[in-house]
Amino acid sequence: MFSHQIGRFSQGKSRSRRTISRDNAMSSNSLSSKHDFSFTDNDRDYFLTDALVNDIEQFASYAEQLRQSLNPSTNANERESICVSVHSALSMVSKAVRDLLVRYPAFKTSHVLLPASQLIHSVKELNFDNSNIDASRTLICLEKLEAAVGNTLKQSLSVLAALL
Repeated sequence: MFSHQIGRFSQGKSRSRRTISRDNAMSSNSLSSKHDFSFTDNDRDYFLTDALVNDIEQFASYAEQLRQSLNPSTNANERESICVSVHSALSMVSKAVRDLLVRYPAFKTSHVLLPASQLIHSVKELNFDNSNIDASRTLICLEKLEAAVGNTLKQSLSVLAALL
């Protein structure tokens, strides 16, 4: 879901800065007050860089790897191998989220941090000893994290477009 949306975003973007049309911008008053979208001149440039697009695409790719490792039909390996595969994919998702948090302050919100934490806890609760692993809660947590990252990006870009 999320990786498909990001693919469309990056294809439509000319890989140059400040390519957002004002037609797609939301009023900054209509955004949630829980986000701090106050930008300095230096902050404005980082949202439309190739680095951000690459970081978002990498996050989407790792999220898809985690989703695939949780899918019993595509992952018919031994339980131990499934456990290693899931934890490895979770590690990559965590690294991608950490990169977003460090590089782009707008992602440092409870809207991103809470789903990331819930995803980690849901993987810890998986029972890999069982022959039938129920990953439904983990998949829901992953979808919430993808939505949080996507919404934060969308809101940040909308605010930035309104400022330009």
